[in-house]
Amino acid sequence: MTALPVAGAPVLVSGANGFTGRFVCRELQRRKIPFIALLRPGRDAAWLSSQQISVRFADLNNPSELAAALQGCRALLNVASIGFGAVPTILQACAAVGVNRAVFVSTTAIFTQLNASSKAVRLAAESDIQACGLDWTMLRPTMIYGTPADRNMIRLLQWLERWPLLPIFGKGRSLQQPVHVTDVAWAVVEVLNQPASHHRAFNISGASPLTYNKIVQIAARALGKEARLLHLPAALFIRILQFTEWLGLKLPIKAEQIQRVNEEKVFDHQEAAEVFGFSPIAFPQGIKQEVSLYRVGADGLSLADPQS
Repeated sequence: MTALPVAGAPVLVSGANGFTGRFVCRELQRRKIPFIALLRPGRDAAWLSSQQISVRFADLNNPSELAAALQGCRALLNVASIGFGAVPTILQACAAVGVNRAVFVSTTAIFTQLNASSKAVRLAAESDIQACGLDWTMLRPTMIYGTPADRNMIRLLQWLERWPLLPIFGKGRSLQQPVHVTDVAWAVVEVLNQPASHHRAFNISGASPLTYNKIVQIAARALGKEARLLHLPAALFIRILQFTEWLGLKLPIKAEQIQRVNEEKVFDHQEAAEVFGFSPIAFPQGIKQEVSLYRVGADGLSLADPQS
């Protein structure tokens, strides 16, 4: 019979070597919470080793490997994407070794009106989590940004840095609410020991919604640039790109990307504020930090915690 985890036992962090996962590791270290990083077999553990972080290896789709990795842990912080179908195995492994506390990072993308390929998988994963017997918490971040490794805002910054004109497909008036990676990491760790967060899902969004035009203007000012925008008819280019995709042609931009830019992405985080004090930084402050890191080629992992 497997011994139940005890107080003071480490937390297991899946996705620990990813963009958000590394900030979760930093937040756990800041709070002096014992933890172990979980990596897929064969993945490079150099960064984790350099930070003196203990590592275990397991495939999230392999129940025996995952159960072995969870042995002796008191909780799971599942920062790894739930969009790849591994959630049933994760829940099975937690139950097998008596790990009753788990925090899952999902995404507000489950609310999209577009037929994204991973949407059905994520919705099924959320349903499985909500029906399981664990003391679970679900966090749904909006688009995460904050350092040159974010793969989101950095692309905009690089374009604004290099080119005098930014094409925007549509009017640029759709509302967006990007959230800083340090705020997401703070929330993941903060809810770990918050019983009031059990069996609940929370939106984790930026401080306030902004139009895409406004986001571009703020980012440009942070770079010391002037944003000159060229608005193009979204519907026309969506049809053109859908046709080229039907023909099998590969272009730098896809029709779905234009549709996403023109989709409203406003998500209230008031419930997270009330239950565990979530208070994200404003976008102008966050993008200014990212620009500073971009200028010096830093990864931002030493950023001071905006929530502290």
